[in-house]
Amino acid sequence: MKYFIDFEELIYAKTTEVKSPIRGHENDAGIDFFVPDNFEKVTLLPNEDIKIDSGIRVIVPNNWAFIFKEKSGVATNRKLTCGAAVIDSGYRGNVHFHLFNNGTEPQTIEAGDKITQALIIPVSLCQPKEISLEEYEKMYNDTSRGSKGFGSTGTK
Repeated sequence: MKYFIDFEELIYAKTTEVKSPIRGHENDAGIDFFVPDNFEKVTLLPNEDIKIDSGIRVIVPNNWAFIFKEKSGVATNRKLTCGAAVIDSGYRGNVHFHLFNNGTEPQTIEAGDKITQALIIPVSLCQPKEISLEEYEKMYNDTSRGSKGFGSTGTK
């Protein structure tokens, strides 16, 4: 059995001028990332998306993943949300932000914006194993929930 190893530092290097990633508060889950200084201002129309090179490379240890998530204020006030977001431990290129404008108003993104946050989470490296549907139903249909999904717990 493999065990996750905690690590104390996120190792990164800058490939362009950009503010360093920071935690807003000591115990915040996310590490804030900024739009690089050389980014040319862009206005995203509703339903448009953009991929922004962060200007930063990170070293994600094995058994961990680096995941970009929207900052709560950016998501609620500007309606910008993250798309493709998972950085695997074997990746060594610049990390990118993939942002969508899910609102009804254009949103301008410019250099220096604190636009997203990264979570570093442990992952299981288990291997997928196919079994027959019959075997699955014998082994895994023993819960009170079963296959009840969307809306199964009610709305109130």
